[in-house]
Amino acid sequence: MRTTVWLLFLPLMIGCADQRYSSQSATARAAERLPLEVCQIDGITEPLLCGKLMVFENRAAASGRKIPISVVVIPAKTPSDTTTAWIEHQGGPRFSMIANAGDLAEGGYLEWFRETRDVVLIDPRGLHESHPLYCDALSYPRLLERYYSSDRVSACREEVDAIADVRQYSTLNAIADYEDIRKWLGYERWDVGGWSFGGRFMLTYIHLYPESIRSAILSFPADLQFLRPLNYARFGQMGFDNLIQDCAEDPACHAAFPNPAGDLKTVLDKLDDEPVTVQFRDPDTGEIASREVTRDIFADEFWTWLLENKNARQIPFVLRRAAQNDFEPFLELAIPKSPQSREPEGHYFSVVCPEETLHLPQNLARKHNENTFYKDYTLDEYTEACLAWGLPPAPEFPLEPKSFSVPLLVFTGDLDPVAQPEQGAEIAALSEDGLHVNLPGIAHGLDGVKNAGCYDKIFEDFLQNQSTKGLDTSCVDTMLPPPFRLE
Repeated sequence: MRTTVWLLFLPLMIGCADQRYSSQSATARAAERLPLEVCQIDGITEPLLCGKLMVFENRAAASGRKIPISVVVIPAKTPSDTTTAWIEHQGGPRFSMIANAGDLAEGGYLEWFRETRDVVLIDPRGLHESHPLYCDALSYPRLLERYYSSDRVSACREEVDAIADVRQYSTLNAIADYEDIRKWLGYERWDVGGWSFGGRFMLTYIHLYPESIRSAILSFPADLQFLRPLNYARFGQMGFDNLIQDCAEDPACHAAFPNPAGDLKTVLDKLDDEPVTVQFRDPDTGEIASREVTRDIFADEFWTWLLENKNARQIPFVLRRAAQNDFEPFLELAIPKSPQSREPEGHYFSVVCPEETLHLPQNLARKHNENTFYKDYTLDEYTEACLAWGLPPAPEFPLEPKSFSVPLLVFTGDLDPVAQPEQGAEIAALSEDGLHVNLPGIAHGLDGVKNAGCYDKIFEDFLQNQSTKGLDTSCVDTMLPPPFRLE
């Protein structure tokens, strides 16, 4: 299973708002200056502003099919600057930005963030509310099995070809759409946020249109030359090594699990010799399912646990039990409790394959994978899947990094199997006003982190000051991961 870290998907129904709202409301005021319609989103009490910008699917030809790019604006309550707004990319590339509207609207836990700034949520072309590239071949549950089998990827491509020219769903075209939206809405510049793949997306935006970006915050980011899955095995091993060190320095964890690395080796060696058959209740069908857990399947699941803090802190416990031939704790983490969300996998492959994987130097990747628990499993999976998808490498990628003046704040965690601190430091060094903040003991997000409000404070202070100079990050020492699971 591949784990979603940042997104809580919400049912979305956009329509005209028929309820009355005060002429003094934030939405009413913003409606006077933005070319959008007042709308009501299912599950959100507050009326917001919605619209669709029709763009050519083939931007270069400027002819043929047009597709809608959906936009939702959560307007500032007391705007301090209506010439600038916040946009973000949550990563993947498969997640919806618009699905986060409820978190930022009245009553949402991020409502404070829109107090003085407009928040503009855009689903890029090919995702969710913007001509999504769904396919049935990859929409079913894939539990304890190869996630991207080449035959199903090929079948997905055949489905998506009926509704889209997949060559046109690139990062470059998506960013050009964002520029059209910025001009359409009348903003001079964006403040931008990027999480995971969203880091590469926003770094690309800065490199292409630096005059359109006022500042950037990248959290657990992929870099500009991200070649998935080049560093997945190496960074995953580094994250696990850091977790082992954290356990060794925690008296209770060390007493209960004195050798997590040895337990992992025991489990992988056993599964290499003889896979284990497990049974579980499928969350989508409710029926009992049976799977064979091989060494590679176990390692693949194990890697995903390093993405989330709550799961990562259970790793020593799960390994100890699995080494004792008890795979129930493994299944607790590997099998989701609820049905899985459908994702627009056609978009994912149309970006990842031509822009990342097919540029990956195979020999270097295999060298990176040596002496790691992951080995070559995910490298082979992505390589075969991208060959099945059938798009050639995009000649524009990878982009060559260059320095810029846009103020840049970068967060990383040292358990993260996607973006280790060394990568964060390199990204921050691209900016003349860049700062890298590492969060010790943290994975690929902030789930379960004690005093996560420190992150919010640094985030907001940076946006207020529009510089990293003098930024107080001392509270990072109070940000702590969840406790280790002991039983």
